[in-house]
Amino acid sequence: MSMERLKFYEPHKTEEDAMLAAKQHVEDHIWIEFDGMNCNDYLEDGQVACEGWDGEDHRCMCGNRRVSWEIEKNSDGTFYAVARAY
Repeated sequence: MSMERLKFYEPHKTEEDAMLAAKQHVEDHIWIEFDGMNCNDYLEDGQVACEGWDGEDHRCMCGNRRVSWEIEKNSDGTFYAVARAY
């Protein structure tokens, strides 16, 4: 999974703007993928696939991974938010 796909999405001038964009993306999509999402790698027959993270709870949909937001800075000084398992 590409980190570029997980950034929300265009660069933002402030950390707050990056966080607002990320939360808006979640509202539009309900479940999002996150960095470190490997929940479905070891599914056994009959198990339900993980849909991702809702942007608020501390665990992904299936409960396998703890997830939170991280704000990162691009080399040009702009910011982006990324959902990341920890």
